[in-house]
Amino acid sequence: MPNKTDSSLLPPIQSAPSTPPTQSGVGLEVPMPMQPTMGPTSKEYAIAGGAVLVAAIIWFAVKNAYGNWLVSAQRKSPNTGSAAGWALFGTLLFPTIAGALGILDSTRFLSLPYSIPVGLATVVCLALTIILSTRK
Repeated sequence: MPNKTDSSLLPPIQSAPSTPPTQSGVGLEVPMPMQPTMGPTSKEYAIAGGAVLVAAIIWFAVKNAYGNWLVSAQRKSPNTGSAAGWALFGTLLFPTIAGALGILDSTRFLSLPYSIPVGLATVVCLALTIILSTRK
């Protein structure tokens, strides 16, 4: 059984070439540095704004249906049903806006200065929705 430290089993060590490779010689190709990434373009902002607008229209229909359901099926007052519907609209819209901004530029818009206020607004709207939905 050969000894693991026996250097006779290893291939010979080749020394580095004394002259550097020429232009036509073999060498490593250095990739060109990438251009610095730019922020979102105005087209991307327009697409995100359109997506948020479509979502807001859908959430508005959900808000109306929820308010009408509270008034008709749960026998809540119309003012309470409307207020709970608006709170639900905020609960749904704030994360939608945060998601659209996060898709646009996640390093900037999903940082804490943006995420904390949107998250707090969502939690406040959710609490209002629950409180207003359960009172007469």
